Amino acid sequence: MCDFIQFTAKCFFILLIALGTLFLLFAVDFIYILAFLGVYVAIFATCLVVAIIKENNRINKLRIAEQDKNRVKYVIIN
Repeated sequence: MCDFIQFTAKCFFILLIALGTLFLLFAVDFIYILAFLGVYVAIFATCLVVAIIKENNRINKLRIAEQDKNRVKYVIIN
């Protein structure tokens, strides 16, 4: 999970620098720059939250499967 966050953050900042530089070459108004950054950060944050939720669900399913596997099954012999 930590590796995924580092990789995603690295991609985010590389794309932010590349697209931001390209955008600044053509943008005149500061409002457009702020709108671009806001949308980009919102999309990144949404994807990051979805990835964290999926990872937590996967960990919970693995924990439940491990508990089911370790559950003691009693056999009653009369």
